[in-house]
Amino acid sequence: MSHITGIITAAGFSKRMGTLKALLPWKGTTMISHQINCLRYSGCTDIIVVLGFKSKQISDEIDCEDVIVVENNDYSYGRASSIKSGVRKSYFDTDCFVILGVDQPRNSEIISSLINSHLQSEFLITSPRYLGNGGHPIIISSKLRDELLNIDEETLGMKKIFEKYRANGINKVEFDDPLVRLDLNEINDYNLAYDQFGN
Repeated sequence: MSHITGIITAAGFSKRMGTLKALLPWKGTTMISHQINCLRYSGCTDIIVVLGFKSKQISDEIDCEDVIVVENNDYSYGRASSIKSGVRKSYFDTDCFVILGVDQPRNSEIISSLINSHLQSEFLITSPRYLGNGGHPIIISSKLRDELLNIDEETLGMKKIFEKYRANGINKVEFDDPLVRLDLNEINDYNLAYDQFGN
């Protein structure tokens, strides 16, 4: 049985949103709880949530029974630090990482399709696509664990890894659902997306 670790990054300031993204309503619950449930029902063996800014407020919302909560004290340096915090906390028998931002709400069907495609392929990286454009979550083989632990904001985070392995091919999974591209940064983005996807 494959060991799949889902990592949700939810440590940022949410400055542009003006309120904590993790606690915004989504599908009858909060954004963070929705994302946890999606990873849980898509086949992830472990779920790691990386918190930073106002972590206590967010952790109080999480059903932590089968969730590993990680405190990233370096969250002010950017998302790369949160990804590294999650990878460090993962088990060493993990086969791959499903990396998702709390502000990128998905459904379990999308995530499970990506996981299945990744496990059936020989690629190190799997990326969802919509109309030819990349989306999230990204799935990365644990063979790249050391490289993930060396990403930083100066080298554009995971983009450095993408560029390195682009020539060898990336498993690109096409979807006809624009949800794979959804990335909520400002309140107007959220309001429009909630009307379309979040009810």
